Amino acid sequence: MQDPVTSLVVTLFSAPGVALWLAGGILAIAIGLIARGAWTGYRPLRIALNDLWNKLAGLNLNRLDTTQFEAVDRVFTHGAIPVLTGGWSHYRSLLTVQADGRLATSIRAADAFDHLDEPARTLEWWANILVATGLAVTFLGIVAALSEATATLGQGGATAAEGALMGLLAIAATKFWTSIAGVIGSIILRVTARFWRKAIETEAHQVFTLLDKAVTFMPPEKALLEQLRSLNRIETALSDRAAKEAAE
Repeated sequence: MQDPVTSLVVTLFSAPGVALWLAGGILAIAIGLIARGAWTGYRPLRIALNDLWNKLAGLNLNRLDTTQFEAVDRVFTHGAIPVLTGGWSHYRSLLTVQADGRLATSIRAADAFDHLDEPARTLEWWANILVATGLAVTFLGIVAALSEATATLGQGGATAAEGALMGLLAIAATKFWTSIAGVIGSIILRVTARFWRKAIETEAHQVFTLLDKAVTFMPPEKALLEQLRSLNRIETALSDRAAKEAAE
């Protein structure tokens, strides 16, 4: 006698056309994820990046100093989507004012806005889920086929054995369509994710280029060297002064 769970699996997967319906459902989910991601994440982000670039280009940012900072800050904080405001908040926190009034930072703009490809990452995550789902459904189908074959073989006889073998092959073969659908859905999602990432990188590169040209890049190593030079100058000045006082 089969346990209730196995009986349910056998009943479900013994129905004709179930595997094809499930395979179609997996592909439909893949298309739905792309449509949802495009509407809620990818499309708004590209529109926001294009609008951001137009506004920054209109400011003529040859060099970003304290007089222009407020205008740039308003561009990033008013009406922008959260992923852009969050990246700007990180980038802004690392800006420092130099002696000439120009702003400097220790990172590139692209490093601060490191979550812009979130729509593509989401699709890639779902791509893995679809493959796992297709395999899980296939394994359930194999369990149903083996259980059905075992029950038939228990009846004895050559005719029963032949029928069990035919049923096993028929049920197991159709269930592999779910794995195929999972792999196809995963490929579709990954290709779409790659296209989205490239498009977002192209739009974002224009914005990052404007910022990087307008701001002085001061990596930590360069800042340490500047401090070391300053300390050496101070040490030299103190030594000269001490030598003068000793001579007097």
